[in-house]
Amino acid sequence: MDNFSRIEIFLAVADAGSFTAAGKQLNMTGSGISKQIQNLEDRLKTKLFYRTTRSVSLTEAGELYYKRASNALSNIKEVENELKDLQATPTGVLKVNLPLSFGINQLAPAIAEFGAQYPDIQLDLSFSETKVDVVAGGYDVVVRIGAAPDSVFKARKLAPCPIIVTASEGYLAKYGEPKTPEELKNHKIITYTGKENQNTWTYQKDNEDVGHVTFSSVMKSDNGNMNSHATKAGVGISVQPLFIVLDDINDGKLQWILRDYHSYPIWDIYALYPADRYLTQKARLFIDMLVEFCKNLEVTKECRGQHAA
Repeated sequence: MDNFSRIEIFLAVADAGSFTAAGKQLNMTGSGISKQIQNLEDRLKTKLFYRTTRSVSLTEAGELYYKRASNALSNIKEVENELKDLQATPTGVLKVNLPLSFGINQLAPAIAEFGAQYPDIQLDLSFSETKVDVVAGGYDVVVRIGAAPDSVFKARKLAPCPIIVTASEGYLAKYGEPKTPEELKNHKIITYTGKENQNTWTYQKDNEDVGHVTFSSVMKSDNGNMNSHATKAGVGISVQPLFIVLDDINDGKLQWILRDYHSYPIWDIYALYPADRYLTQKARLFIDMLVEFCKNLEVTKECRGQHAA
């Protein structure tokens, strides 16, 4: 028996806690399992298990070997899966979660085209304004808006997501235009309930100190499109993503105010997947498609133009 197979047997025994239980899993006898573990210990010149008549437990050396061997075996299997993926037609279920407003208003055409291009992939899409549990929900890809994600995820940036302050011309004519963030305290503010600290805006101007302003809500909702309609109607001032209001700004329906200030920290839009999970071919193709499509979004072009200026 080769050493690779012995390592698999070692891991099975460590997980099962006995030679007999591991033997049942691997369709081998308990004595056969014991012999291969002994051969592995002889080769390594160290004892991997403490043995009793009914169970086994890892020695200190066994604990170290288990940790390194399980990681190595996982990496090898991941590479094998990747190689199989390269030779196969992408197929099966692809479960994706996306923000409601961005997913429907910006990404829907690209996702539909992806579905037509890969008919053997069964897209399972959900749209929500609240964060989902990626692992518990079994999601292959999640699109999220916010600051850079933590290390439990691998991420690819799709687009910038500046958070800006807007108001209608009618509102500004009636109530005046705030010239500093602090003046928002004296205005009617429409807030987004999907954000933590919805009644506080954290901002920065150039490289100056970060500031905070807290205000009350004249209206609040969990949907950016609803807030945009209310802002256009003159209900109040809103603080929300540029991609939601950019068309209305360009059409003159909304005014971008406090332009010298930006939200802190900087937000972007990312495609995420768990760092410890193998990225399937269908998930990789989907993320690649999103990255390419988002290069030509109006919000991306707008931000690119601002940086160029």
